[in-house]
Order: sequence, then structure tokens, then C-alpha cells
Amino acid sequence: MQPATCNFFVVKKKSLNENRKVERPSGLLAIVISFLIIASILTQLDVKPDYSKILDDISLLNENIFRLRLNAFIWLANSVFIIFLGPLILITFLPHGRSSSYLAAFLVSATGIIYHLYTATCFNIISIISEYSSLPDNESSILPSLAFSMLISKINLQLIAYTLTGISACILGLLIVRTGYLPRIIGIMSIAGGLVYAIYGWLDSENLVFA
Repeated sequence: MQPATCNFFVVKKKSLNENRKVERPSGLLAIVISFLIIASILTQLDVKPDYSKILDDISLLNENIFRLRLNAFIWLANSVFIIFLGPLILITFLPHGRSSSYLAAFLVSATGIIYHLYTATCFNIISIISEYSSLPDNESSILPSLAFSMLISKINLQLIAYTLTGISACILGLLIVRTGYLPRIIGIMSIAGGLVYAIYGWLDSENLVFA
């Protein structure tokens, strides 16, 4: 019984050491994602869809087409990083909670996929605006309607991503508090921030454009 017990602890220690090798790339990737989110916020153009003012919105976006394209490329890179962050979170926290680790990894990667769709919508908007601005005297009644539809889809995808991000932050906060990998205050702040982030869009009726 004693050798078996020793082997159990050796295997467990080895498993923990292997998981700890993933902590550094996970942390570095999370830092990169944080900086990219800040960059996306600084380059973001907030346009609330209003069909009666869609031509003015298209004109505004066309004047800031470089900024819009830069923001789309930032989110493209960020969405890929977020997708890959999910498996790293799973490997890091798996020894400390199987169900919560799988759930956190799934939600994080799902958030990355949603932001990937969000980015695709941004590029579609850029294409529509470029096509519309190149037409003589902007002669098209279809493209403004398409742009309006894409703007609504963009906001809806962002709202879904906010919700998934908030839930993910809450679960990660619980894992941080449980494992002690980081100071517990960070886990508590992650939980509080996640709750605010998850319900932010739903509290603002102007962001609720599913109807």
C-alpha cells in the first residue's frame, strides 16, 4: 500500500508541474488580449442603427473607413487569441475543478468564435460602405438597407459576446479564488466585473435591438 501511495503522489505532482508550464503562456496571452481590447476600444466607432439616418451613418463610417478597418483587424487577431485561450485555461485549471474548467474553457472559446463572427460583420460593413461610396451619386437603394442590417447584426453579436465574457469572468474568478494562483482579490474583482459585464447590454434598452 505504501509504494502505491507514493506513486500516486508522484504522478499527481508531475501532473501539477505539467499544468504549471501552461500558466505562463496563458497569462501572457491574457495580457496580449487585454491590450488588444484596449486598442479596439480606442479605435471603435459607436453607431446606433437608425434607418432614418442610415445615410448619415454611412457617410460617417466612410469618412473613418481606415479607423473602422483597423478596428476590424484588431478584433480579428483578438478573436483568434481568445479562441486559443480556452484550451490553455482548461489545462491550467483542470486539476482544481473539472466541470468549472471545462465550462470556462468552452465559454471563452465560444466568446472568441462570436467575436470572429463580429469581425466578419465588420468587414462586410466596410465592403458595403466602400461599394456604396464608389457608386455615381450613390445610386443604390439596396446597399443602405444592407448596411443597416449589418449594423444591427454587429450590435447583436457584441451583446452576445458581452454576456459570454461576463459569465466566463465569473467562473474564472471562482477558479482563481479556489486555486490561489493569483491573489484572491483578483478573483473577487473578476466575479464582480463579470456580473456587470454580463448584464451591461441588457440594462441599456438602446442596446437591446433583437426586436
